[in-house]
Amino acid sequence: MKARPLHPIDEVAAKLAAGRAPDAGPRPPGPPRWLVLAHFAVAAVAFWVFAARFFMGSGRLLGFDFQARWALGLVHTATLGWVAMTLLGATLQMSSSHGGVALKSPRLAAAAWALLAGGLVVFVGLLWAGRERYWYGAALAAGGVTLYLVVLARTMAATRTRDVTFWHLSNGLAYLALLATLGVLLAVDRQRGLYLRDPEGTLIAHIHLALVGWVSTSIAGASYRLVPAISAYRSRVSRWPSRLLLAVLNLGVLGLAFDGLFLGRRHMPVWACCLAAAYALYAWQALRGPQPPLSPSSAMTYVALGGGALWTALGLALAWGALPPDVEPRAAYVFAALLGWITPHILAQIQKILPFLVWLTLSKLVPAESLPSMQAFSSSKLAWAQVVLLAAAVPCGVAGFLLERRSLLAVSGAFLLGTATAYVLQVARALAALRPCRLKALAERQGCPLA
Repeated sequence: MKARPLHPIDEVAAKLAAGRAPDAGPRPPGPPRWLVLAHFAVAAVAFWVFAARFFMGSGRLLGFDFQARWALGLVHTATLGWVAMTLLGATLQMSSSHGGVALKSPRLAAAAWALLAGGLVVFVGLLWAGRERYWYGAALAAGGVTLYLVVLARTMAATRTRDVTFWHLSNGLAYLALLATLGVLLAVDRQRGLYLRDPEGTLIAHIHLALVGWVSTSIAGASYRLVPAISAYRSRVSRWPSRLLLAVLNLGVLGLAFDGLFLGRRHMPVWACCLAAAYALYAWQALRGPQPPLSPSSAMTYVALGGGALWTALGLALAWGALPPDVEPRAAYVFAALLGWITPHILAQIQKILPFLVWLTLSKLVPAESLPSMQAFSSSKLAWAQVVLLAAAVPCGVAGFLLERRSLLAVSGAFLLGTATAYVLQVARALAALRPCRLKALAERQGCPLA
């Protein structure tokens, strides 16, 4: 059987693993390094703010003390600030590097980042301040998302490699456009009641277009490049699991969204089973493929698989009526998705991506002899602390919502705050290498002072 040709990224990785230098030659410029790193820096701050507010205000999420606007601001600190900022920064990098093309319109991408960051601050700030026109922030964020879609669509249209990762990311961008539109309509409709006949069904569609359609589809696509056990099915084992996964996931998301928007949520159990099947197929590939040596990144992937199983179980229970459709079970469901499934995946991959980007940036500024190894820009202790703390936070948080126990939510919040603090320290440690004084010291050490 004839071997499939390797993707250029895989060729470079194989040569480095074999101790050979990759072929020299012109490569398409990726996105500005500062822009990708700026996404990760804002995301780290948003993650810490989310964890701190959750820890200090967990009582506002239960029972008679529940405060809807405060909770809405908290959720969007996580979704717009933590998840969206990280995912969009990583997608800017991946769409260019894995596609083998230069990023289109980098200035437009920078404007998109500014609009999204500004929209996050305005939207959440107005919610927490009790102001009425908080939809202004949603409109700003939607404007930023529109610019991201333009940049990414143009970049991916020019890509030379249309593999499984390409199709997953393309589907994810289509869902991003849909959820941004629904988000603005929801923000305006909550104040004026002009557009939506079933706001709750629209909210369910919006949530799943975000958590499953955009984020989980993109995570699965990136996994076929970044998670060794999953990538084996793309390059060496079989392509059918990736194709089946995308088909089943699309069926579940589109069916659930259409049902929520137009059919009165009459077939939710069917769509929940489709999404559960998609998760089972992903987990099967992750556990059946070749397992890498245990590291903080691989351990965090296992945490994500456990959180994903919990999220799937809660979704099936809500869809089939085993749990009442009250605020607390739904909160447990969203919490399991954001902190149990999505956040571990982000942390697992950023632990590898961030040191590489910092090292790559330094390689353009100082002599090769001055460069430390990539491991110098990460901390194994901080990474393992994130694994342990997050693994403890997720079950405590889900149990706190289901049992309506403030004490459990407070404990979960403490673990989350510890996780976020360790992550912020890890990001700060990596970015500190780019300080002008550090660059000057590295260059002067080899007798090559910077201009």
